[in-house]
Amino acid sequence: MLILQRVERIFLFLTILLLPTQLGKHFWPPFSFIYSLPIDYLSPKVYFWDLLVIGLWAAFILQKKHINRLALNLLYFFILTQAASLLGRGVNVGAGFVRLEQYLIAGFFGVYIASSKFQVPSSKLFWPLLLAIVFESALAILQFFKGGTIGFWILGERSFTLSTPGIAKFDFYGNEVLRPYATFPHPNVLAGFMLIVAVILLYRFRIKSVTKKVIVFLGGLVILLTVSRVAILAGVISVMTLTKKRGRVLLIILIIILLPILYTRFSSVFNFDNLTLIRREELSQAAFNLWLKSPLLGVGLNNFIPAVSNQILAGPSRFLQPVHNIFLLSLAETGVLGLLGLLGLLGYPIFKLHPVFLAWGVLIFLGMFDHYFLTLPQGYRLLFLLWGLSFSLPMLK
Repeated sequence: MLILQRVERIFLFLTILLLPTQLGKHFWPPFSFIYSLPIDYLSPKVYFWDLLVIGLWAAFILQKKHINRLALNLLYFFILTQAASLLGRGVNVGAGFVRLEQYLIAGFFGVYIASSKFQVPSSKLFWPLLLAIVFESALAILQFFKGGTIGFWILGERSFTLSTPGIAKFDFYGNEVLRPYATFPHPNVLAGFMLIVAVILLYRFRIKSVTKKVIVFLGGLVILLTVSRVAILAGVISVMTLTKKRGRVLLIILIIILLPILYTRFSSVFNFDNLTLIRREELSQAAFNLWLKSPLLGVGLNNFIPAVSNQILAGPSRFLQPVHNIFLLSLAETGVLGLLGLLGLLGYPIFKLHPVFLAWGVLIFLGMFDHYFLTLPQGYRLLFLLWGLSFSLPMLK
């Protein structure tokens, strides 16, 4: 039994530490192509992180530990409401099962976290989360200065340079700079991860002042380098909420210093970068129209892209992405039933088991402007981590 406990601790450490990674094997069956183009969202994948979760659960089950039945039942309800959307006609069932499989693995990780009794502070959670932030920050900073990938392919870092077609860039008064990815599929996902994990560490753990400063510095620097508009706004609101008068004054001074960068980034959506707004508006309208066609069950889980692939969206090429709002996406793909499943999954731990704390507010705010909490591996892993912590961590007094 002692050996199993040690194995469980090792798997837990690795599972949280490697949560941001995307090393895995992709498969490309016919249903994962649109117009002969391979679509990553539709591709079945086996991630190394998935294997870690399976090992974690095996060690947990063999010890016959108590499972949080309420969390497990909420997960089952969520999965059933998502699976029900695949009963409609013309649905790409294969793509739906790809998403269901990933939800199940991430969901069982969340149930494990919910079933564990973590104390505050808990080194089991704190150190892997802190190390994840430090590593991703270092990688993002190196990518920014190099203007391309560093070479950590073993952790899922993709190969790119500033000249790679479609790569995320920031136009700073005529000079193009790379928006770093670290091991994430997009800088916005990196920024969301850094912000939410930083909030969890600062708000849920009693840590030393020096460590707090390191977390705030690294998190703030990486979010600034990604120039993710929504993450910057959410970060400013978070700092205003977490800190006292002195911290707020320092934040205002910092904003004034960074004003040339912030002004360029935020004002760009009203001129040369307005395509991002136009595309989001078109995707939102498309999502609403899809829901009207099938109000109860939607067009099918993970079927938003196939459903809108024949529509012409603004821009020089087809923009084959989900709508950038997790609630609209859920409504379009899984209908009212699926949205109720999502709201039940998120709502119960927020409003019944645990008072609303800042990390949930950040996640919901980010989810109103992006889709990755429901569509990308690091997104739903982070969602279920926060969900599980809502059951397992005691409130700070």
